[in-house]
Amino acid sequence: MKRTQKSIINVIASVGTNAIILITAFIVQKALVSTMGGDYNGINGLFSSIISMMSLADLGIGTAIIYHMYQPVAERDTAKINTLLHFYKKCYIVISGVVLLIGIGVGLFLPMLVGDVEIPDSIYLIYVLFLADCLCSYFLAYKKSLLYADMMNYIPDTIYFVTYLVQNALQVYVLVAFHNFILFLIVKTMGKVVSNLLISLYISKKYPFTREKAVAPVSEEVKTDIVTKVKGLLCHKLGKMLVTGSDSIVITGVLGLGVMNLYTNYHLIIGGITALLNRIFETLTNSVGNFLLDSNREGNREVYRKIDFINFWCFGCVAVGMYAVLQPMVTLWLGEDFLFDKTVLFVLVVNFYMEGMRASVNTFKEAAGIFHEDRRIPLVEAVVNLTVSIVLAKLMGAAGVFLGTILSSLVVYLYSYPKYVCKPLFGMGYGQYVGQTLRHLLVLLGILGMTELCIRPMAGWSPVPNLLASGTMAVILFHAVFFLLYGRSEEMKYYWMLVKNKVRK
Repeated sequence: MKRTQKSIINVIASVGTNAIILITAFIVQKALVSTMGGDYNGINGLFSSIISMMSLADLGIGTAIIYHMYQPVAERDTAKINTLLHFYKKCYIVISGVVLLIGIGVGLFLPMLVGDVEIPDSIYLIYVLFLADCLCSYFLAYKKSLLYADMMNYIPDTIYFVTYLVQNALQVYVLVAFHNFILFLIVKTMGKVVSNLLISLYISKKYPFTREKAVAPVSEEVKTDIVTKVKGLLCHKLGKMLVTGSDSIVITGVLGLGVMNLYTNYHLIIGGITALLNRIFETLTNSVGNFLLDSNREGNREVYRKIDFINFWCFGCVAVGMYAVLQPMVTLWLGEDFLFDKTVLFVLVVNFYMEGMRASVNTFKEAAGIFHEDRRIPLVEAVVNLTVSIVLAKLMGAAGVFLGTILSSLVVYLYSYPKYVCKPLFGMGYGQYVGQTLRHLLVLLGILGMTELCIRPMAGWSPVPNLLASGTMAVILFHAVFFLLYGRSEEMKYYWMLVKNKVRK
């Protein structure tokens, strides 16, 4: 199968499965809130954030391994592939131990993190089950790197999709029939184990050479390069963990579990949509990784501009749409008691956009293996985010937490990306990249302002008509401005020609 065909299949599979996964997550969340109440919902959101932060223990080894697999997979060098897989397996054994130790350490501070909350179940037992779920995610997970390097992401995506649907159905049944949060978490963990086991069996059948026991040790050259990249990735992981995961801890610590209960619901929607869109660009990373093997700066810049154009189109349109529909959606889904005010919503949407617009640059950055050069940047971003978010949370409430995240991202947009990615890979000057990024942001802010004026008269409507009318208005308004400003651009001409050629065929 050709590279382009694999990319298209991967994107379609990712978007389709993640869209349905997001819908089923809404159903599970509704069942959780209805049967167990807001305190359990807040704890579920807080512990999910804490456990996701422990993915730091992966150290980025998986990304570095996949980077080194592109060449042997392209050349079908089974011996080298096996060497990398077995090295990855040993790393994951160590990683599991590190996660367990970190988890025990964090567990000692649970009362401080959770605060005063009265629920029938032990918070320690709940936390142990969350930790077990995290550890089980490493079970046979190292094998998936081969499918990612071989641009067959749709295989693990499909297996995960099916097992996730079954898992969610069982979780809803457990909540409705037994009102049992502990059993709810056990079902979640078993779903992860079954998913990884099925993927492992598929890989063993498709790639029989992976069952070989006699495997040569990884060369010192490759090991040294992986260690170098992991050192850089560790900083990236740590920085990302502090930026994304700390929001929940700051909210709970400064503003209380009640605000966390509200944020958990918005985070599910925004996080789910972000994951859905990011999977498209993550899928493209493997294609770009293969493309970079035989390309130059001019070719890189041309492909980057096309990807960045789609990046803005997708995240810009979705950001405007979310601003218009999130309030009626949450009202319809959970009720008016679970709403943030419009200021918080605005900041959340802009934060979603700023995070999403990293995708086009990160696609090239990760495919090119640029991890060591900018290793200190995520730590600087994390320190700025944590400091500013705590200060602004006390001054502005929840909006201040997310505004702190937005301000900290300027470290990446104004310094890291121009210096470490755009100049060496694309030959773009500082002014070119920053100017383009600023233009996109100003266009988005302008459209958001116009959207607010258009949807404000609909605020008193019932949720369903409000959601439909506001969403339609937002999408039409975004595209009217978008086509007016970018309709004659080279990127638009390229995609228009691509569509016409497909139609003719």
